[in-house]
Amino acid sequence: EVEVKAPEKEVVTGSVSGIDIMDLEDAVKVLWKAGIYAESGMGCTGPIVMVAEDKLEISIKVLADAGYVSKEADPC
Repeated sequence: EVEVKAPEKEVVTGSVSGIDIMDLEDAVKVLWKAGIYAESGMGCTGPIVMVAEDKLEISIKVLADAGYVSKEADPC
């Protein structure tokens, strides 16, 4: 397995839900590979991936293309 480095840290106030807890860290690494800084966490309804608000839409697309969320996913 290739180690993926996190992009430069930034404020993460947007979140994407609906990702299985077992896939959470892999989903974060998919975003890192795409150059998007992300963190994992727990929201009110379960696991979330947190990203910068201005990267929320592209993050959902990247995660959908990788099979982690549906293309119709709503940001929380």
